[in-house]
Amino acid sequence: MKDQMTMRIIQASTLLACVLAIGLVNAQTAATPAAAASAPTAPGVRANLSAPLLDAQNLIKENKFAAAKEKLQIAQAVADKTPYESYIIDRLALSIAIGEEDAAGATKLLEQILQLDKAGAWLKGDESLRLMQAVGIVHYRAKDYTKAAAWMDRNIQAGGTEQAVKDVRIQSLLLAGNLARGSDLIDEEIALDEKAKKTPSQAHLTMLAQARTNLKDTAASTRALEKLVQYYPTKEHWRSLINRLLNRSDLSIRLQLDTLRLAFFTRALEDAVDYTDYIELAQKAGYSAEGLSAYERGAAEGLLGNTDAHKKLRTKLAHEVEQDRKTLAADTISALKKPDGFALFNLGFNQVGMQQFDKGLELMEKGVAKGIPKHPEDARLHLAVAYAQAGQNDKALQTFATVSGPEGLDDLVRYWTWAVRKP
Repeated sequence: MKDQMTMRIIQASTLLACVLAIGLVNAQTAATPAAAASAPTAPGVRANLSAPLLDAQNLIKENKFAAAKEKLQIAQAVADKTPYESYIIDRLALSIAIGEEDAAGATKLLEQILQLDKAGAWLKGDESLRLMQAVGIVHYRAKDYTKAAAWMDRNIQAGGTEQAVKDVRIQSLLLAGNLARGSDLIDEEIALDEKAKKTPSQAHLTMLAQARTNLKDTAASTRALEKLVQYYPTKEHWRSLINRLLNRSDLSIRLQLDTLRLAFFTRALEDAVDYTDYIELAQKAGYSAEGLSAYERGAAEGLLGNTDAHKKLRTKLAHEVEQDRKTLAADTISALKKPDGFALFNLGFNQVGMQQFDKGLELMEKGVAKGIPKHPEDARLHLAVAYAQAGQNDKALQTFATVSGPEGLDDLVRYWTWAVRKP
């Protein structure tokens, strides 16, 4: 927040780090396809092929791939093989290629298997889908993300519905640099979840926010951050969203303090600079008690109180609060005589900062009833914030619902509403 009032955002430095950190794909759990569509002694396999194929199958089960290859070479040397015999040999060879993570070999073999199967229809049930998934995983492990995505696409186009396949496709597209399509697919998944009244995956929302940011699509990345805050309201997510709001060119200067209040309310302030930025703005606005309260929390978190500047700041805040207490009665009498409620309202807001919620809210309500001549929407915002700070959430939400305006106010009100509902 220093200078341009920015907060540091905890995020992955690259989309690759973002995807790998999430770990949606547990490649080790991808099932290796069955060694063959049926036992090598099934009808259509001649006796002179049966023995080496059975041996190869048993060796594959023991992960002895080199020895299994030798057995397959014996079978492959047999002349005049039937299409079914070639199919069985290719199935076993594919198991070896997958086991050895030979992506190119696995792709070639699966293409041959699918071609042979067009005539024989030997693949049963979802076998072809599982094979496509397994080959896609091999390409993913090999970091050939374009082909990994292509195999997952083929799986889905062939009728596959496994969520794991969809997730690998999305990650592969993002890692291959196809951010636009990957983001569109994540949007589709989120829409399906919301339609089914399910909470969208945090991993999907995180990847979407990062991908849209990399695409420089500010509106879409902000929407993703908003969903993260709505569904997963961690202080890190709040920090990112509030930072986005603070850096908006159209955010009114007078709303910066209100935005930092939201950061304080959601515990999104990160370091000493964040705290001092907030405290100094509150102090300049005449709310030293609010600033002192923020200082005390920052000190309790070990972020403030370690330097002479911090100690001087606290001394000044404490002195100002004490002066406000001494003059409160006289100031209230004076404010009651004013033609409008502005002074009365501000006195009440300052009392709320002193944790004197009942008295402070009473003055604020009287001030609103008397009339606020300038920016009355800001007064309603502050009254709603005061209700929230006092723990009167129902009143806070009712009051927030009456506040709207340009220059970032509508978004700020929405964010405050979410914070009150899911603090």
